[in-house]
Amino acid sequence: LDGLRRFVAACFLVMRSNLTWAELGSVVSSADAAKRRFRRWAKWGVFDRLLECSQPAAEPDVLHIDSTSIKCRRTATGARGGAPESIGRSRGGLTTKVHHAVDGLGFIRRVLTSPGQQADCRHAVALTEGLQPLAVVGDKGYDADGLREHWRARGISACVPPKRNRIVQHWYDTGLYRTRHIVENSFNRLKDFRRLSLRLDKTDTSFRAFACFAAALLNWKLLAKLCP
Repeated sequence: LDGLRRFVAACFLVMRSNLTWAELGSVVSSADAAKRRFRRWAKWGVFDRLLECSQPAAEPDVLHIDSTSIKCRRTATGARGGAPESIGRSRGGLTTKVHHAVDGLGFIRRVLTSPGQQADCRHAVALTEGLQPLAVVGDKGYDADGLREHWRARGISACVPPKRNRIVQHWYDTGLYRTRHIVENSFNRLKDFRRLSLRLDKTDTSFRAFACFAAALLNWKLLAKLCP
């Protein structure tokens, strides 16, 4: 149990302060073993299950979806063996997008990553899969006929402002849309972890594992605040 506690503490230090694994000799007995263990956990989806355990059991009433772009550093490219990187070239250079689905209380329900040049609407279905909210709130990037039909078929109301060039301007709840800052706040808290804000991991598996770990910690912190 002490070894597990030390390993989790090492993962937190790497994610929070951007320490290298080699600098954790005083925390774990073997930094290389801890690094290999983290990669195994990331590959097995352990951090995804941690995120699931940190969420409330009840279905969310409202789901806010959005993405943020993170500029990739030089060390983030060149993964061995052609492993997926989720790095794309956009106007800001090499970037990675992190997608969040956050409920009305602020709990992060879904975390996805994608190359920076991909449109947000391509990942909206995956963000809401397995959840049954009453409404989905998103910006104009999610204004697509296919998405609206998909959510309507599932009985979900779309609170998405229409694009300016639409012939038919769909109605949306402006009062509900003003609460979209909840998902923006989750990105601000996520970027407090330097490992994520700098995007130094070479593979998408490791980067997304850190993103899920950070989201789980933020959920537990919010739970402790709401239920002291």
